[in-house]
Amino acid sequence: MYVLAILLAVAGSVIYHLSIKFVPNEINPFLSLSISYGIALLLCLPGIYYYGGSRSVQVLNWSVGGVALGILGIELGFLLLYRAGGHLGMSSLMTNAASTLLLLPIGLWFFRESFSITRVLGMGLSLCGLWLMMPRK
Repeated sequence: MYVLAILLAVAGSVIYHLSIKFVPNEINPFLSLSISYGIALLLCLPGIYYYGGSRSVQVLNWSVGGVALGILGIELGFLLLYRAGGHLGMSSLMTNAASTLLLLPIGLWFFRESFSITRVLGMGLSLCGLWLMMPRK
């Protein structure tokens, strides 16, 4: 299941980045995202009945709002980044590396995830990579 989930996330990310890169510049970004969310809602509804787990809205907590805010930030950020001339591969790589640099210490401090010299070296390499990828004028 772990590998399948990774493959699904990678496939979804590729479809997402290719699709959002082609959103017309003339369209209001919030209209485009709203229509995308509506389509995603329609695609998710059947899954409610086929996937296990509670269907009670009372079980939900604050994280639903956090996910919604994160989705909006990611999608609007990439849409505006691509409109500003961001490159398909570099934009995704830079934002993912920067996110990882923020999430690693958060995971260590708040979720007690394991610490290793390998992770510290990975963070260092990510910082070097970000510096090398940053556009220069």
